[in-house]
Amino acid sequence: MAHEHAEPGKVMDLNSFGGTASTAVVKEKEFEAIRVYLSPGKKIPPHKVDGPITVHCLSGSCTFFVGDEPRELVQGSWLYLEGGAMHALEAEEECAVLVTILFAN
Repeated sequence: MAHEHAEPGKVMDLNSFGGTASTAVVKEKEFEAIRVYLSPGKKIPPHKVDGPITVHCLSGSCTFFVGDEPRELVQGSWLYLEGGAMHALEAEEECAVLVTILFAN
């Protein structure tokens, strides 16, 4: 069953949106917002995207690697990366993060 996406002007509850699945909140020509859910011990391997990204930890905690350098994210913390930066993610406990990707024109 398809899930609901964000609509302009509509308030979304990102704490429950998507449940225990990682899912796109919205995808537009200029950007994409994705709620990434990770169970304890789950890893997202190193990768990169062309455009800049922001990562906002919504709940739980995880380690966000910028290259090989770990950055601890806890509920409410946020970081920004320039496009092309290699990064990875590992959850210490159940967590959800909001990743926003800006697409290069």
